[in-house]
Amino acid sequence: MNRPANYGKAAPLRDMAAFDQENASAMRKLWFLGDVHGEFRHIGVALRQAEQAGNLPSWLISLGDVELDTILREILAPLRLEFPGVKVAFIHGNHDADTHENWACLHDCADAVALHGQVVELVGIRVAGLGGNFMGRVWAPPSGPTFASKAQAMKRGPYAWRDGQQPSPKLHGAIYRDDVAALAKQRADILVTHEAPSCHPYGWETLDQLARDMRVVRTFHGHTHDDLSEQYAMQRDQLGFDARAVNFCCIKNGLGEFISGPPPEKASWS
Repeated sequence: MNRPANYGKAAPLRDMAAFDQENASAMRKLWFLGDVHGEFRHIGVALRQAEQAGNLPSWLISLGDVELDTILREILAPLRLEFPGVKVAFIHGNHDADTHENWACLHDCADAVALHGQVVELVGIRVAGLGGNFMGRVWAPPSGPTFASKAQAMKRGPYAWRDGQQPSPKLHGAIYRDDVAALAKQRADILVTHEAPSCHPYGWETLDQLARDMRVVRTFHGHTHDDLSEQYAMQRDQLGFDARAVNFCCIKNGLGEFISGPPPEKASWS
């Protein structure tokens, strides 16, 4: 595949320290949630502790793999009652497309914001979202894509699916080149992805380039169920942005500060 001349080279860094200092209060109002896979109790515990300390967040931002078999609107109802000022945004992960039902449950979300493919201003911080995972049968850079868009993958003609079957639900969760290209034309402060950038052993240079194209200060990802953020920091100058991981059922704020770890057992909000 032909690459642009600046592929893999870091753009000049934005002044991360200055950005964090200027926006510290707002950045602490953004909580980024690692993969929960249907577990929510730890979020309620962290919110109650924050309420007691007088520092509730304004937004909870899921990094994917919510993995629901109940619609998100109902899952969020207790949160709405107890913490009406806390809003929710999310991107999807690969497991959110395990079945068509999983996908439908996540996106029956009331006023929660689906961030995938767009830039949304949250407490004055521009947050961009790219959900899903790279799939070889769709697009696995640096190889060219089999399908450039989700519409192409899903609409393969009247005889593509036997006996009235639906397309594979996994196609909902794939990363498509057209979505990346559209985001690359926009600007943001934070980019949230499910997949990791190349600083992770199983990460992707395409996400590095997207972050640089968007001129973000920081990225957050889930998916890998580990936190190699300290190792990422050693590559910051090369990357051109500050990359952060959020582990399974962990929470970090927009500055990358640790909020809470995984719960002792699977449970509900309460």
